[in-house]
Amino acid sequence: MKVMDIVMYPIRTAVVPIENGGIAPYRGSRDSGAGTTSATSALYKVTTDDGIIGWGEMNMILTLKLTNALLDEVIRPAVIGQDPFDINRIKTRVDSLYNPDINMLHFISGVEMALWDIMGKATKKPVHVLLGGAVRSCAPIAYAMGMMDDGQLAEKMAQLREEGYATIKTKGGNDVLEDIHRTHMLRTLAGDEMDIRVDMNQGYDMTQAVAYVGAVEDCRLQYVEQPLRCNDLMDYAVLRQRCRVPVAINEDCYIPGGLFNAIRNCAVDAAVVDMESIGGISELVKLAHIAQAANLPLAHHCAWDMGIKTAAIVQTVCALEALKLPIDSTYHAHAEDPLAKPIVTRNGAYVLPEGPGLGIEVDEQKVLHMLDEDHTTRYVF
Repeated sequence: MKVMDIVMYPIRTAVVPIENGGIAPYRGSRDSGAGTTSATSALYKVTTDDGIIGWGEMNMILTLKLTNALLDEVIRPAVIGQDPFDINRIKTRVDSLYNPDINMLHFISGVEMALWDIMGKATKKPVHVLLGGAVRSCAPIAYAMGMMDDGQLAEKMAQLREEGYATIKTKGGNDVLEDIHRTHMLRTLAGDEMDIRVDMNQGYDMTQAVAYVGAVEDCRLQYVEQPLRCNDLMDYAVLRQRCRVPVAINEDCYIPGGLFNAIRNCAVDAAVVDMESIGGISELVKLAHIAQAANLPLAHHCAWDMGIKTAAIVQTVCALEALKLPIDSTYHAHAEDPLAKPIVTRNGAYVLPEGPGLGIEVDEQKVLHMLDEDHTTRYVF
């Protein structure tokens, strides 16, 4: 079996507005203007010489023109003509540049996902079986939402309690006092039974981080995510010593060796990882093994993921013991999706698809309807 063709489809969908039960405009410390109101992805359709089709998805962090250039000049030459089961060899061909500043593995993550889909379809097994079998039958969701005003927050929390969500993720990092107020309000609205995590996207310096965690210790946060800049692991270790709020990293996990070094420096209580930013499912497996050896719990990140990547996340999370924390997700708030049938949600969790490969069916008519040929926007989640 050989890979014969790779086609990329840039797609876009609206994000459901807050007043209609969604999360738009989604505001975080790194969002520009009024906040995010639409989501984009790059879908990859990979076809083999015997007609098996695999689907993958990647959030475009570059413009469409640059992403197409990488596909033509790097990804296609490394993948076409190769056996889809030879993922290690393919990744080596892609990541062969001798420059530590350029991590090419991110840009093959969508195609790598499609290769796993092909392997599952070829063997008639879901991806979680290829990874050794499921350790859980569903993936609990951390409902991700941006910064809201008090009235919006009260209405949203009432909605989420009714819908059965047990974990909430929100944003911060612009203003310490506002973040403190919002966190206390969230705890009051959530009661004792819901977990809360707050992502600062590197928005704080040490004095701000100490002020925030000191003021919210009684809010019983699941963790505060990436409050300080990347590559400041010694500062993270100091912050942990000065507070009782669990500290997690996210962006630091995308630096080669970042998670390992954070563990070695006693800098974190948890980590938020993303298969896309590190090179795909196989790279996520490696990080999960490191975390499990260190008894460090992981959560999977979200980058406005649509149905294909969300299915890949669920398949992988359900097979890896270390990924025991609920997964961040905005999938519930997308107006459209390229899947023929959406991933099933039950009691605030995604049910593990049992079909071969990723366990989903892509509706190519929906894909064509969602095409975004003028993609120029970058999103930070």
